Amino acid sequence: MSDFYSSSPPSATTPGTIGQIITPGATDLNPTAKSIVTLTSGNVTLVPVGNAPSDTLAFVDLPSGWVCPYRVRRVTAATATVATIEG
Repeated sequence: MSDFYSSSPPSATTPGTIGQIITPGATDLNPTAKSIVTLTSGNVTLVPVGNAPSDTLAFVDLPSGWVCPYRVRRVTAATATVATIEG
């Protein structure tokens, strides 16, 4: 498959190029995610890149397809199925 955009270097404003399903827990994502997206509706508790590990943000009643406005270092809890946006 030809990818017209493959020569563009990844940046904060370019779309993601890889992703993975997240298992919430007490460890940081590796690599840090450009953002996360909910694949199902539900709740998500996360730690943005610049926050201390215990400084979580909780988002409730999210719809499927919600994209987080933060770069994410950790997802500590989720009732939604969540995937990373990377690259």
